[in-house]
Amino acid sequence: MSIIDYLQIPVFQRAFIAALLAGGALSLLGTVIVVQNLTTIRFALMHVALLGGAVGLILGSSPLTGATVAIVLGSCLLGPVSQRLRLEPGLIGAFFMTGSMAIAFLLFYRAGVPAMDVFGLFAGSILTLTSLDLWVMGVLGFVVVAVFAVLFREIQLVFYDREQAEWLGMPAKKIENVLLFLAGMSIGVAMKIVGALLIDAIILLPALTAIRLARTFLQLLIYTSVVGMMTTLGGLLLSMVIDLPTGATIATVGACLLGCSWLFRR
Repeated sequence: MSIIDYLQIPVFQRAFIAALLAGGALSLLGTVIVVQNLTTIRFALMHVALLGGAVGLILGSSPLTGATVAIVLGSCLLGPVSQRLRLEPGLIGAFFMTGSMAIAFLLFYRAGVPAMDVFGLFAGSILTLTSLDLWVMGVLGFVVVAVFAVLFREIQLVFYDREQAEWLGMPAKKIENVLLFLAGMSIGVAMKIVGALLIDAIILLPALTAIRLARTFLQLLIYTSVVGMMTTLGGLLLSMVIDLPTGATIATVGACLLGCSWLFRR
């Protein structure tokens, strides 16, 4: 079958739209993680999702529902807790990661939860997305782009010097909390597309590639979006042509683009 034939099938149509939205919009949150050095956040939310999946099974729900709720709650708490304890979000992420994993394994043992059902969260698939998933992704993508467009100068200054932003009267902490929340939500959505183990393909790799090429903050955002779409759409279409796992192919394309960026001067 050709790519045109594949795109006549509703499953692949939804996958194409999801790849476009995730690569073009959700990848922008990778700039928050890269610039603010919050790489532990994604691991923390992955483990929070594991705990949520275990709770979901105990309550008779699906692991994915529990994981999604847990990611939403974790994303809401990361910023406020870090400010309350006066610690960097990255350090709070380590606390979330360790605590969530410990409680999850206690639940596995005491409640007899089938651990392998929960660990299935780590293997997502863009081909299993529903219409509701696309709507959620579309709304989240719109919010992400709108936040960066409306608060462009404020975000740029917060990235550069948070103390100076506060001195100028900007709500720097609130902006950081909003960005952390959106980053967490994007990680949750990306987990459905490529699985928890390959989240970096959508969230981190495009931003890492763009930061090698961009000279201004606006260029960083534009390049991240473009590279994100090249990663997700390129990986999806390539997996159709040569019959490979979609998530792994998307990650491979992202890694290749990052490698190519090292051939260019920053």
